[in-house]
Amino acid sequence: MFVNLIWQEIFGKGIVKSAGDFGMQGDLPTHPELLDWLAADFMENGWDIKRLIKQIMLSATYRQSAVISKVHLTIDPDNLYLARAPRLRLPAEHIQDLVLASSGLLHGEIGGPSVKPYQPSGLWEAATSGRGTLATYIQDTGNKLYRRGIYNFIKLTVPPPKAIIFDSSNRDRCEIGRNRTNTPLQALVMMNDPMVLEAARVLATKLSESILDEEKAIEEAFKRIVCREMKSKEKDLLIDFYESQLDEFKNNPEKAKQALDVGEYPMNEKAITPQNAALMQVIMTLYNLEETITKS
Repeated sequence: MFVNLIWQEIFGKGIVKSAGDFGMQGDLPTHPELLDWLAADFMENGWDIKRLIKQIMLSATYRQSAVISKVHLTIDPDNLYLARAPRLRLPAEHIQDLVLASSGLLHGEIGGPSVKPYQPSGLWEAATSGRGTLATYIQDTGNKLYRRGIYNFIKLTVPPPKAIIFDSSNRDRCEIGRNRTNTPLQALVMMNDPMVLEAARVLATKLSESILDEEKAIEEAFKRIVCREMKSKEKDLLIDFYESQLDEFKNNPEKAKQALDVGEYPMNEKAITPQNAALMQVIMTLYNLEETITKS
């Protein structure tokens, strides 16, 4: 059963689709011999979870293209028999990790207490008795703001709104699998969340310090965030967008300052420029691509 859950985490559905029910009422495995072999191999190698995940992710099945052809849709529309790689939106915690890691903000400390990241004011106070240490939300500062999403503090009565919007669990019950929805609220989070805005600002200023050519800076940002080279049409669109934003910020310097004034990460006064503000907007666009937060 554990091997099936790991397979579900990686491929989106288990070899046995009903991951919580291996009984008579559950689904039959699509690849019973594979499931048996993985389970036996897992036990014979000391129940090594990292080895199991590495085996699956280095397989030809996982490493194939996620492109869907007409033949795939006709023969196996649900991809039960794995003719193509999975195409899944990242879990809520992984989206936060991706944004922080690509911008260079991620604090990689392992273990320790939970942290309280950016959150809209008043949420806790509206759903509390007014007593105890959790009556008021006290946001963390410094490196704690940039820890992995798994360390975010969860209050059962008021779970983190950003994580819940991306179908995270509030951990009040055991869940065999998470839903993966696609809602306008998710786009709203990626466009307005202080963490995403701050990451875009930090990455823009870091790139401008090390790369003087705007086109090369955009190429580097694209590679970091989307994890592939830009196509020529994509490059043209992003360069045009950068230039239009640059003109706007040059004509309105105060708007550039407003755009860059986000988050607690220290900001060098010399970095408050129309160029950095325009590059930040390009990076924000990259973070809002469906391809960025989709494993494909």
